[in-house]
Amino acid sequence: ERMRRGAEALLMPVVPEELFVGAVKEAVMRNREFIPPYGHSAAMYIRPVLFASGPMLGLAPLAQEYTFLVTVMPAGGYYKKAASAEQEEVGIKAVVSEDHDRAAPRGTGAVKAAGNYAADLNPVHTAIKTGYNTTLYLDAKEQRYVEEFSVANFVGVTYDGKYVTPKSSTILQSTTNMLLMQIAKARGLVVEERPIDFEAEIGNFKEVGMCGTAAVVVKVESITRGDKTYTFDSFDTIASLRSALTSVQHGDAPDEYGFMTEVCNVFDDATDKPACDSPYESA
Repeated sequence: ERMRRGAEALLMPVVPEELFVGAVKEAVMRNREFIPPYGHSAAMYIRPVLFASGPMLGLAPLAQEYTFLVTVMPAGGYYKKAASAEQEEVGIKAVVSEDHDRAAPRGTGAVKAAGNYAADLNPVHTAIKTGYNTTLYLDAKEQRYVEEFSVANFVGVTYDGKYVTPKSSTILQSTTNMLLMQIAKARGLVVEERPIDFEAEIGNFKEVGMCGTAAVVVKVESITRGDKTYTFDSFDTIASLRSALTSVQHGDAPDEYGFMTEVCNVFDDATDKPACDSPYESA
């Protein structure tokens, strides 16, 4: 769905759902030996890519040829976690980017386009050099409302127990965030997707996290803007939601939400095809 929206926004052909799902499944099947072992806090990262590959110069006419491919790779966690279950999780430190914007209003911020990540390279590496782990962006128009972290969505839990995440036409929608919201609603939490006024509301959060496919959900210990630092000591609610999600992903809990898709685990080397009835069907 997210690739479909991106393709439409960038005037690229939409990859049919059956082809997309089948390609993802086959990429996983063919590289199943690289799936990290259970219990190692790692996963196989799946990256579908669509790009113009035909000969062309300029923006018009549009390319006559496009290539769709799926790459997979084993990946560990983005940031350091606690060494053991008894230790408190290590949080990351974020800094508000004052000199750079991630995405312009009415631009392509909501599209998972490669160019969107280029805007973050200089700010995030500058932040790391000055002792932070990541950047937090506010809206480009007013520098007032929370947008998202460098490579992940902003999620927070207020002191009155609400799960709050920003809503903006320039934010890349996180599938992980959507799944967490679904779990939160099932548990009876109030979930709000709305603009978050940084100066007026950041002090209302007892927990803050950043979530995305690769990062999953990471505790944010503090956010600094200028000479003021806001700290968040708790992470209990978000950690519990994360545990519920990863338990389903790891097969430790039943999938009550329909999150998972099964992949055929038998490959016929003689025919170079999945041994299941079809690469597009679960086994």
